[in-house]
Amino acid sequence: MSRRPEQALIMSANALLDGEVVYYTPSGAWSSHLAEALVAGSEKEADLLASAREAVLAAGAVVEPELLPVGIDPAGNLIPSHYREKIRALGPTIRPDLGPQAAGENAHVSL
Repeated sequence: MSRRPEQALIMSANALLDGEVVYYTPSGAWSSHLAEALVAGSEKEADLLASAREAVLAAGAVVEPELLPVGIDPAGNLIPSHYREKIRALGPTIRPDLGPQAAGENAHVSL
């Protein structure tokens, strides 16, 4: 990365087999829960996350892994910075009975 991120970063992708939105966790696994994402808040952590992205690409278990900026609210919840990522975190916009919003997950993320 070689720069200090203005915001914290996470890595998000889509699972190769089912297309589910997943987040890279501190254990090196993938989770469908935004709250479990590994957060890089410093330049060194951002560089490590960028290096992990290269390994993830080589492993081929996910599609399009991207480093994404997130905010952190006073309660410690991750808030995606881009509108696209907010939609990905919540699920379908026309069917609130499906996806993470149906389960009450990520309720702190508002569109």
